[in-house]
Amino acid sequence: MQRHESLQPLSREHHHTLKIARRLQRGESDADLIRDLAQHRGELEAHFAVEEFMGRQALLQCPADTTLSGQLDRMQREHRQIEQLLVEMLDEAGDSVTGHRLGELLVAHIRFEERELFNRLQEGCLPGQAGSRHE
Repeated sequence: MQRHESLQPLSREHHHTLKIARRLQRGESDADLIRDLAQHRGELEAHFAVEEFMGRQALLQCPADTTLSGQLDRMQREHRQIEQLLVEMLDEAGDSVTGHRLGELLVAHIRFEERELFNRLQEGCLPGQAGSRHE
């Protein structure tokens, strides 16, 4: 499915995050990875803010869509978990186990957003789309 234009930048950012996540999963914990992760932290925070804003807008478009509401709750929970693991990795000098957990969560989270949440949003709940769904 082709991504709606409002979701395309988020999908591109997911690609970059997946590269870092795969390095974390492999157990890399060298200074280069930590530096890359620290630099990416701000991008992730901005990315999460955009996704959460879009989610709030989508709920205004489709207030009765309980599936979407549940997906957005999951997205926000996972965002907070990722942020916590980032704190553990970067501010508390986390180990390779923490890094692996972060990598696993990032991959699962991106898969969820790309395969489920973004598809649901594209079914008529993005602001400006004609014919919003009401389930």
